[in-house]
Amino acid sequence: MLLAIDTSGDTASLALFDGGQPLAELTWQCHRNHSTELLPRLNQLLEQNGLETGSITAIAIALGPGSYNGLRVGLATAKGLALSLGVPLVGLSTLEAEAYPHAATGLPVYAVARAGREYAAAAYRGRGQNWRRTEAEHITTVAALCDKITTRTVFSGDAIAIIADELKQRLGAKAIIASPAARLRRAGYLAELGLKRLSAGDRDDPASLQPIYLRKPQITKPRNRSHAVARKNQQRAVIWDMDGVMVDSAPYHLKAWQAAFKKRGIDYTEEDFRHGFGQRNDTIISAILGEKASPEAIEAIAGEKEAGFRRRIGRRVEPLPGVAALVRSLTEKGYKMAVASSAPPENIALIMKGLKLADCCPVIISERDVTRGKPDPQAFLKAAERLGIEPQSCLVIEDAVAGVAAATSAGMAVIAVTNTHPAESLTKADLIVNSLEKVSTAIIDKLINKNRRG
Repeated sequence: MLLAIDTSGDTASLALFDGGQPLAELTWQCHRNHSTELLPRLNQLLEQNGLETGSITAIAIALGPGSYNGLRVGLATAKGLALSLGVPLVGLSTLEAEAYPHAATGLPVYAVARAGREYAAAAYRGRGQNWRRTEAEHITTVAALCDKITTRTVFSGDAIAIIADELKQRLGAKAIIASPAARLRRAGYLAELGLKRLSAGDRDDPASLQPIYLRKPQITKPRNRSHAVARKNQQRAVIWDMDGVMVDSAPYHLKAWQAAFKKRGIDYTEEDFRHGFGQRNDTIISAILGEKASPEAIEAIAGEKEAGFRRRIGRRVEPLPGVAALVRSLTEKGYKMAVASSAPPENIALIMKGLKLADCCPVIISERDVTRGKPDPQAFLKAAERLGIEPQSCLVIEDAVAGVAAATSAGMAVIAVTNTHPAESLTKADLIVNSLEKVSTAIIDKLINKNRRG
């Protein structure tokens, strides 16, 4: 018997699934009364179905983003039940639970929630086992959100009632607005997602599971304007390239490229691979095919290559030395972080999930977010814009010649790591290292300060 709990906002929801099938669901407007209403409602749901707490064999909990107090109450209840009953616990994004009802459309789905004067959003796509997150949870504006939309897209979530008119005005027929009933966040969908995780052998540790907070809870006294301005001036960000920086994916990319080109009678060499590493797929394919590079051929080869890459790398995702420790240090120091990669969003989602670093980098820029690949600075500038940080206060970590060139063109400090290219080809970087184990937050602070001074 799986119990799903969602206390992310004013609407709370509980669901019971037995043998993979829905047994009962209870959704109600609790406003800010989560702490007084959650357990009585749970007891009501169990009693109405002739069950006891001991009947629960697994728990799925919505992690947010959402109400600070609501998430705290829901997660504390879920952890307490999981530990006392000795049952598995899985935590899932509230935005994913809001997007999942629209998976059957096969269209991109954006779930959007209120986050003060801005909005929290994430994107998903796919049916059945192909359902996946294509853009991680992040803070955005309606304008920034619309800038990324290139095709018909479903919009759902509790913020849609507020922004529906603006979405339609900006996007026209590309914006498919979910109906009010379809936007209601129900724990039944959370339960289905939880069952998928559990059937894959995936579960979370109750001791370390945390809510998804895209902003710090407002529990401190507001500071005066001068403090706020000083704090804004102190904000900094690190923008990560992914392949060759966070993970050693090169062998899997090479084999996938070789297989895709071999099918067409083309010998793709390691030298070809090194020359194109870090660039967009269309640029790489055009360089190999020359005049034969029709849009149809590029799309077919790119699709086969990326599917082959994901199949090959599978669950074999390990961070390169120094990556996990540096991410933790940057998080503790209050740095904002993003990933800006030439990879498709499906690859980024797979690898960031495998690295368990997705929550640390809420802003993701993929090949689909830009029209110009590296060495053009567009990807890094978009990342800075979505992070809300000026380019001169950003530092990029790269391994490719094109990536280093893009970062310097963006006016950002850059550290190059020699995982895929020799140091002599990366001389435009502010610092060159052979391992991120040699990089500290103090070094990053120093490089950003120097870049700010010009």
